[in-house]
Amino acid sequence: MAVAKSMAGSRAKVYIDKGNGPVLVGMYDSISYGESIGAEAVFTLGRYGAHEIVPLSYEPIQVNCSGFRIIGDGVHELPAFPKLQDLLRLEGVTISETDRQTGEVIATIIGCVPVNWSGGDQAKSLSKISVSYMGIRLEDESGPNDEGDDPASF
Repeated sequence: MAVAKSMAGSRAKVYIDKGNGPVLVGMYDSISYGESIGAEAVFTLGRYGAHEIVPLSYEPIQVNCSGFRIIGDGVHELPAFPKLQDLLRLEGVTISETDRQTGEVIATIIGCVPVNWSGGDQAKSLSKISVSYMGIRLEDESGPNDEGDDPASF
């Protein structure tokens, strides 16, 4: 039987790498991410429409994850949300999504910093949490996504 070409949530596994190797995050039941390009339209007098659209920036990647609240394994553990005393030495993490059927990496978001989390409880329902991250760039199965030789890198 051939492997299905369409990705499904049941095939997705999410990992967080805090610098010591990727660890499976078993509490998430959803992940969303995407890329945005900052752009500006060039308008001139005597014309209604734009002459061109100029790309200005590659915006930070917004990553949103949600899942189940696990007692004894809160958001300061594997989801890597920093405590107040950890902010001074905070380093980004890498978040990756893999296809458990093929083992291939579907997406890798590099340089992620957790920026907010929320949670709550409701009668007759499991406790849920949501964690949002901002990442520097996203790479998917199509290959590398970087600026190459960047003289301004630090």
